[in-house]
Amino acid sequence: MLVATCYAIAAPSRASLNPTTPLVRDEAVDASSDAPLHLRCEATARSLDALLLSEWTMIVHEPFVLGGDLTGEELEHHYRQTIVPTARALAAAYFPTRPLHPIVILLCTTDDRFRECNVRLDGQERSQYSGLYSRKHRRIVVNIASGEGTLAHELTHALAHADFPTMPEWFDEGLASLHEECEIPADGLRLIGNENWRHQVALEALHQGELRLLEDVTSKRFGLMDRANIDYAHVRSLCLYLQELGLLEAFYRTCRLNSADDPTGLRSLCTVTASRDPKTLDDAFRCWLISTQAAGRQK
Repeated sequence: MLVATCYAIAAPSRASLNPTTPLVRDEAVDASSDAPLHLRCEATARSLDALLLSEWTMIVHEPFVLGGDLTGEELEHHYRQTIVPTARALAAAYFPTRPLHPIVILLCTTDDRFRECNVRLDGQERSQYSGLYSRKHRRIVVNIASGEGTLAHELTHALAHADFPTMPEWFDEGLASLHEECEIPADGLRLIGNENWRHQVALEALHQGELRLLEDVTSKRFGLMDRANIDYAHVRSLCLYLQELGLLEAFYRTCRLNSADDPTGLRSLCTVTASRDPKTLDDAFRCWLISTQAAGRQK
């Protein structure tokens, strides 16, 4: 069943839309209808084609609708090299639920195209970002010039949304940020996050007394503009800590199972790590974070 789910999400079968053929939207089939998923994906692609520039290419790999100011071959490259292995590994490690709706992935080659794409879609430039995921539209927009890690980050959001819609925001962002820099082992069944620039941000925040208590970061407003970098670095490092303990996947499952009674995930976090209380866990995490600096591991 697990293998079937992985291949259902990332299988190489493809319905392709020829960008030189006029696309007339079939009003009887749209993304919200009860039609088969591949038909809804094609309808979504046709709707997007009317909004974006004529030179954009659109292709469909159920459940993904890919588009961008790239050639079809370039889109296929990103699909094969990043989207397929990332989706397969995420399905195996975390997300057993097959997406039931089209997931749009739009790849832009420059900052200008990224801003233009967002303006055409929702009237906002979003110039402070390199990648975005819209839960409402199940849509990823990425400036692919920023690297494949940005695409992996946003893809994690999209597939987590399909499997665990009420996932706590801090964990959603921590897990997605972990995959900004990661590797996939030979078996392809998981993503292994590596330290990146956010790790140094977390260390500096800890030394300067700016790292919030876990009880605060899990239960209060997350990622406010004046401390977004610190919060993102904090929860990414926490996910890296859980990964090193071999508990990250177990925490995801426990958090999802207990979400009705533990919406912040804090009690589940204490349970999985066998911590007496949040302070005990917080102290252990901070000791680990300091130890990574002592070992000269940060990048």
